[in-house]
Amino acid sequence: MVKKAVVLLSDGIDSPVACHMALEQGYEVIAVTFDNYPFSSPVNVDLAKRLLMRLADDHDVIIKYYIVKHGKNLQRIVDALSDRSKPYTCVLCKRAMIKLANEIADMEGADVIVTGENLGQVASQTLDNMIVISKASKRHIVRPLLCMDKVEIEKIAKYIGTYEISTEKKSECHAVPRHPQTRADRLMVEELEKDIELIMELD
Repeated sequence: MVKKAVVLLSDGIDSPVACHMALEQGYEVIAVTFDNYPFSSPVNVDLAKRLLMRLADDHDVIIKYYIVKHGKNLQRIVDALSDRSKPYTCVLCKRAMIKLANEIADMEGADVIVTGENLGQVASQTLDNMIVISKASKRHIVRPLLCMDKVEIEKIAKYIGTYEISTEKKSECHAVPRHPQTRADRLMVEELEKDIELIMELD
């Protein structure tokens, strides 16, 4: 029986490679992109769509695709945080994504969540943060790039034809704090998010 994986697909270099690796392992992939507008540009979603098409063509498969309009959720996270707790923005945002990805996994009967997270690629992608993020998931989170270095990931991205798309000009997320939290405390995170109501709005 073919297993299903919900893959978080962004416009970056890492997540398309993670998606490629899930497909290589024989998973039926359901791709999910989170549209953070107005904190990011519509260009970011367009790039993610092009990456999805490239992967589908490369593997000769049809990939079911969801776009979650996540801007309102991110606004609620930003509004709920004080200046002191702003460094937790990215961790709370990622946990929200994981929770919503699990809802899609419920609908699709998916077995796992796959992400392109990689230790050392982004300041907020630390082991401490990933442990806290994982606690938001009902399913196992597969991180195929976890211990790969940047050169290895870029080499695969170039080989599968996603690198050039991922490196096109785009906007960065404007909600990212100047100094993201790198050692998140689970109890504090759960306290911060307890009054943040998430909405599932699909495009």
